[in-house]
Order: sequence, then C-alpha cells, then structure tokens
Amino acid sequence: MSSNTTSRVAAGVAVGLIVGSVPAMADTDGESAQLAPLVVTPTRMTQTVDESLSSVSVIDRDEIDRQQPRQVSDLLQGRAGTSLASNGPFGKDTSLFMRGTESDHTLLLVDGVPMNSATSGGAAWQYLPPAEIDRIEVVRGPRTSIYGADAIGGVVQVFTREGEEGPPRFRAFGGAGSFNTHEFGVGVSGGTAASRYALSASQYETDGINVHDEFGDDRLNGFDNTSLSGRFSHRLPGGSELFTTVMRSEGTTEYDVRADEDDFTDYLFQALRGGVRGDITERWFSELAVSQAKDEQDNVDSRGETWQYTERHEVSWRNELYWGDGHIWAFGGDWRDEQVDTADDYDETSRYNAGAYTQLELDLGRHDLGSSLRYDDNEAYGDNVTGQLAWGVDVTDRLRLRSSYGTAFKAPTFNNLYGPQRDPSPPFSGWRSNPDLEAEESVSAEVGARWQARKGYVDVALFQTDIDNLIADRLVETDLQQPFNVDEARIRGAELEAGAHWQEWQISGAFTYLDHEDRETGDELARRPNESLRLDLDRQLGDFSVGATGIARGRSFDRGERVSGYGLLNLRTSYAITPEWTLRGTLENALDKDYETVSGYNQPGRAVYVSLHFNQH
Repeated sequence: MSSNTTSRVAAGVAVGLIVGSVPAMADTDGESAQLAPLVVTPTRMTQTVDESLSSVSVIDRDEIDRQQPRQVSDLLQGRAGTSLASNGPFGKDTSLFMRGTESDHTLLLVDGVPMNSATSGGAAWQYLPPAEIDRIEVVRGPRTSIYGADAIGGVVQVFTREGEEGPPRFRAFGGAGSFNTHEFGVGVSGGTAASRYALSASQYETDGINVHDEFGDDRLNGFDNTSLSGRFSHRLPGGSELFTTVMRSEGTTEYDVRADEDDFTDYLFQALRGGVRGDITERWFSELAVSQAKDEQDNVDSRGETWQYTERHEVSWRNELYWGDGHIWAFGGDWRDEQVDTADDYDETSRYNAGAYTQLELDLGRHDLGSSLRYDDNEAYGDNVTGQLAWGVDVTDRLRLRSSYGTAFKAPTFNNLYGPQRDPSPPFSGWRSNPDLEAEESVSAEVGARWQARKGYVDVALFQTDIDNLIADRLVETDLQQPFNVDEARIRGAELEAGAHWQEWQISGAFTYLDHEDRETGDELARRPNESLRLDLDRQLGDFSVGATGIARGRSFDRGERVSGYGLLNLRTSYAITPEWTLRGTLENALDKDYETVSGYNQPGRAVYVSLHFNQH
C-alpha cells in the first residue's frame, strides 16, 4: 500500500471516529448543554457560531491553557482549512495558507487592528505571544467586502485578555524545557461596574535549533520575545464607553545566511487602538476608533545591515441599525495611511486607502440572508468594488445549511511595486520590483452545513476560489527574479470540523482536502499540503488531566522540491496542586519525527517542557 493511500486510510478512520463520536456524546442525559461560542469577526457584529453564515472556528483561553503552545502556529496548524509553513521553529518566518490561498491573502487582526505588513504583505505570525492571547477567531472565506484588501482567503482575529468586574486578580507563570527554553509572565485584571482593566507581560527565550544544514555548521538559531498587552474601558454616565487596547511584542530571532556569521533580526510588532462606542438611540449603535500598527525589523547578516519599518494609521467609523424583527443594517468607513522606511531607496514610501461599506442581515424565520458591499479608493491602484451574498436555512433545530458567494482583492505590496533592484548574493537570487502590477482579484463560492447538539457539533464545507492576476515571482534573467501577474489560480476543497464534550472527555478534530493549481503552468501552488488532519483528545481525572494532539500532513512542493508528508504526536498533562496553583507539562513530537514544512529548513525533534501557573480566582 502506498504512503498516500495509507495516509488517506488513516485520515478516513480518524474522521470517522470524530464524526461518529459526536452523536454518541451529544445528548447524554444529565450533561449540561454546551453553548455555541460568540464571535464578532465574520460580520463585525456579535453572533453565535451556529448563527453565522460563515465557516468559523474559535480557540478560547481554556483551550490555549490545555494545549500549552510554544507558538501560535501550534494552535493553528491542521485546523480546518488552515496550514502553516515556517523556516524553522521559534520566531522564524511563518506563512499561513487559508483554504490554499497565498500567505498574504489572510488578514491578521489584533483587537481589530490590521497587522499585515505593507512591505511583504503577510503577517508576522511568529511574533504573536500565546501568553497574551484570550481567544482566536478564524473565519474562512473572503471578507474583503467588510475589511478591505488582504482578506481573499479569510481573517484571523486575535483578542488579548480583558478584565471583569471585581477585585484585582493576579496571575503568574514560569517554565523551562528543551533547547534551554525559559519563559515567565505576570498579569492582573479586575474592574468596577463602570471600568475594566487587564494588564500582563511575558518573556520567552530559547537557544533553538540549527534551522539550516546547508552551511555545514551546528550553530543554534535562538529566539527571545518580550511582550506586553493591556485592555482598558470606562463607561460614561450617558452609557457610552471609552476603550483602548495595546499589544507589543519585541525581541531578537537568529537565522542562517552563511556559515560562521552572526545573522539575526531585531523586531518590533505592535498594535494600538482606542475610541468610543455606544448607543445613539435604542436601535442605533455606533463606534469611532483610531489605531496604529507597527512592524519593524532590523536585519544584521553577512550581506550587511538592512531594515524595513512599516506603520499604518487608521480611522474607522462603524454603525449598526436594528429594525423589524431581528434585521440589522450596518454601514461604515475607514481611512488608512501606510508608510514605509527601508534601507533600500523605494520609489514611493506612503499611500492611503479610503473605504466605505454597507451590510444587511435579514432574519426571515427559518431563513437568514446576508449581504455586504464595499468600495475602496487606493492612491496606488485605484478603485475596487467587492461584495458578498450569503444564505442560511434551519432545516431542523439542530441542522443548518448555508451558502455564500463573494469577491475579493489583494493590493500589490510596496516591495512588489516600488522596491529597487537587488543584486544577486549567493545563495540568494537578485530581485527587482514591477510598477505595472495589477491587484489580485478573486471569486469564491461555498456551501456548508452545521449540526449543533447539546454536547457537540459537526461542520462541513465545500468551496472553490478562482484568483485572477495572481502575483508570483518569475525568473527573467539568470539569478534575477521579478513579480508578475499570472493568468489564474484555482483552488477547490472540502473541510470537516467536529467536537464533543462528554463527561470528563473532550474531543475535537479537523480534516482538509485541497486541489490547487496555477492554471497557466498546471503546477500545484507552493507549500500547501493536499491533505491535513488534526485530532485533539483530553481527559480530566480529578485534579489531573491528560491529553494528546495528533497532526498529519500530506506532501507538498516548495521551489520544485518535494516536501514529504509527516505525522506528529504531542502529549500533555497537568495537575491542580490547589485551586490556584497548577503544574503543567508537555512532550512534543513524542515519536521524534524528522520533518520539514519548508524545503531545507529543520523542525525540532522530541522536546519536554514544564511550567508552574498561579491564577487567582
């Protein structure tokens, strides 16, 4: 039996276990009902997951505590429709591919602040600190008609911790493990009837591993990260609320360019947002906010010293009008200014984007209709109009069907349009920008179903995305690359997500199948596996808990090289010493598998981590 056949059989068995276990667990007598989590990212308006007309997943703080991740990619890898690839672990360049789209086709929001880089286009997932995160919402499918450019594949929104009414509650943790890893953090939160606050800080450092074998040395490529987050709000006598949020992450990550050289990047990753929100009338809610995003990198390696600083300022206005029996009309606008400062002499260093959007959500009994339309005027690439239509129907009290059709676009980055020619520097190729690039445009369609019971759920979706003017680098001369708009990319796929909670057991899993190609060349798109599977299983045993995560990923291709598929097993446990003190431990890559997600870049072998946590109730 071939390895592909074996992986598909294993995936089928695992999916069968996931789906088959949900009905058996879902309606056990005597068990309390499991409420569907609330989300805001799909429409910017609060709704439950089972009410949403989108494919959406939620990772809450309880799950983050159970998973004990070293990096955010540990939480996202293998989720429905989601795959990641990195140039090694611990702070190295990481790309997220949502439903097979490009790494810069997924928009990252931190407390509502867009964080995709204006130069590279992608988001710095590797710098997100898990210790500062309260929950993550993952929305699959286009959202450009609501959020603007960059959301062809979907949106991932990270929310930092927030306070609750009550006296100050303190928390702290410290831990250590393999690769000379150390971490610690402290936090406090609380509030009154009018005010809420939360403030925390954390530190993470590791010697890491040797991420690249090409240079024939054993130098370790370390990483350190110091993070701070805070959320503050105050309700005014008239009922309006003032709010502000901040997340800041900075440190150093080491990498390989040439042997016997010190190659590293000093980075800063920061999101700030503040404003006022409240009810203007009983049926009119409004929010006015300003935000700032920073992504700064200072690189020192054998090629010299370089830097890339990007900064985005935004003013946004959002409104929700409630009318009739559950109908909502939303409208708003935003103005963004992007600025870059680099070691290279760019032809342009700033541009603005003005956008306006409208949404309509209709509750028609068993049926729900949703629509959105957005207009963007960008200084660099002109006008764009995008839209989306969605429909859902409650077939039964538990089963809901949905479908959607939407358009999206992605603007060329500053690097694509304005960067100067770079001379070849082995082992790298030379590169030059292309001022004639057009925006990437896409059309996506999806049909899905969600079965939600008292103790579990199953969600399935089929989707297709066609992308025109896809931007890809092509070799134009020996050792010289340049970005061009290629004809078309087509991505088809299916995904399944399920979960259940029964007595002291928690089980969840996801399976994704992708069929993707560059229609001009017939080649598969780089770094996307055709199949991926994730299975999480946890069991509470009094004060003890045990758990495991299995991840399987099919083969992919990277720069013409085949990257083999792999399977990983991660084990975890925790012990509640007292109601406030908890001891936790993980055994990652328990089978000590040798694997890659990017050709030529190593990933860590078997590793052990232990941590002690204090959480005041």
